[in-house]
Amino acid sequence: MKKIYTYGGEFGLRNWTAADLAAHKGGAKLTQVTAVNGEEAAAAEAAGIDMISIIADDLAVTRAAAPHTFITAALQLTDYYQEDAVINGAFKAMEGGADAVYTIRNLEMVSKLASFDMPVMGHAGLIPRKSTWIGGLRAFGRTAEEAMELYRQFKRLEDAGAWAVEVEVVPTEVLAAINMKTKLVTTSIGAGSGGDVMFLFTDDIVGETENPPRHVRSYRNFFEIREQMRRERIAALKEFRADVEEGAFPGIAESVEMNAVELDKFLEELDKQP
Repeated sequence: MKKIYTYGGEFGLRNWTAADLAAHKGGAKLTQVTAVNGEEAAAAEAAGIDMISIIADDLAVTRAAAPHTFITAALQLTDYYQEDAVINGAFKAMEGGADAVYTIRNLEMVSKLASFDMPVMGHAGLIPRKSTWIGGLRAFGRTAEEAMELYRQFKRLEDAGAWAVEVEVVPTEVLAAINMKTKLVTTSIGAGSGGDVMFLFTDDIVGETENPPRHVRSYRNFFEIREQMRRERIAALKEFRADVEEGAFPGIAESVEMNAVELDKFLEELDKQP
């Protein structure tokens, strides 16, 4: 564990620092998952996951649940509109214990955040929220021209001061080749094993998604478990209703009984009342 201070001056211990991750580039593959609540964050830390990606608004609960794991706080595109709001959101996240911030905004904003010495993660390849510019949700970099454009995206992010980049749905070979020519810490989601960090959403890992994307591997089937729970919940409620209608509930086991002598005394006294 490394000793750190947050931007807010709070002491903490972390499994990784930004410097550690940069120095580890090219080493053994690391892992990153999402967390949308304390339960998921705590599970990730207990499982030894290296990095957690969260929405900035969820930071308080996720940091409390995973106090030692490197957390990147995403500044959602539609949560912060103006430049001042983005900067304030980034400072609030770093003050609250985030170890890095993530944005899909323009290079000027990446540069602005990096100018405050924040570890900034950008995004390259398929950017789902900007997918209209590449013709929809599709792999990016399958042609030599697109692969070179991807390389240029990396270089522009480097020049803007980014520390890391999330790389989404690009050919494995392309990321592997570019990764050798960039100092950015590369997080691969659907971009093969050529990156430094392998990234999946927790809900995909546990199988909560009914139709997960192609690059996902689900290790459990929470969707079916939840569906079974839903069916069992309805069945249990129906059985409860039926028992009530038939006089089978409540029974002796669910009721409080009175001593027979005391009951007789009570009924005798009650009978005297008007």
